[in-house]
Amino acid sequence: MNTNISTAASKTYTIVRNPEGERGVKLSNGKVIPCDIAALCTGKDAWLAAIEVKCRDCNQLFPLRALQGNGQWCDECQSKSIEG
Repeated sequence: MNTNISTAASKTYTIVRNPEGERGVKLSNGKVIPCDIAALCTGKDAWLAAIEVKCRDCNQLFPLRALQGNGQWCDECQSKSIEG
């Protein structure tokens, strides 16, 4: 489990992984929002979609709204995995 704690828009969160390796945003109240759902947030919760996380393959930072594969991979790495 990742224990890096960050803040965005005065909100405290941690990026966590479940046993299957999928990531989620754990809020300070203990609730976990899957990264693919957080990437869709708008309005007052738009800060969730702007959280920057690393692509699982290339380790470059991207905002959640730009990641593919349930918020796990950047466009380039996702394309490479599809091509085989």
